[in-house]
Amino acid sequence: MKERLRKRILKRRGKEPEDLRKKKSRRIKKRLFSLKEFKKAHTILFYYSKGSEVETRKMMEEALREGKRVLLPKVRGREIYLGEIKALEKDVEKGSFGILEPKEVSFKKVSPQEIDLVILPGIAFDLKGGRIGYGKGYYDRFLRKLPKRIPLIGLAYDFQVVKNIFGKKHDRRVSKVITETRIISTVY
Repeated sequence: MKERLRKRILKRRGKEPEDLRKKKSRRIKKRLFSLKEFKKAHTILFYYSKGSEVETRKMMEEALREGKRVLLPKVRGREIYLGEIKALEKDVEKGSFGILEPKEVSFKKVSPQEIDLVILPGIAFDLKGGRIGYGKGYYDRFLRKLPKRIPLIGLAYDFQVVKNIFGKKHDRRVSKVITETRIISTVY
């Protein structure tokens, strides 16, 4: 069931014209930056978008201009580690799965305890905070290690929000999902 949903949404997301994705991403960015959780946060874990995902580069650039500390995940083995980014042009390189992540030469591990807010990618989210990722479990393993006090915010286009994902009990749920038309506070 999850695999069918994953394929259907990825196919739909891939058909979305690039100019429309950029327009929707700008709207999502505006909503994200309006959140009190974002305004209060000093250290934010982003993801570097790839392909048809909600565009995060401009979000990270603006967060850096605002003086926020921007972290990106770095995959080593089966685990996610965190590295700080000060300049997107200089501090990232292609890593696992072709995703831009902190450069190995300048990588300094950051403790998850330092995070104030996590911005998550996902293929689908539901109204209870459930999330379907790409199926490798990297974020699932990482999120279990985070203190519960840290808000998790998923970024998605409207069509990526579904009624129910039927996640596992141990899955960490997102507290909000932001789309181009709404901010969904999840019920869990």
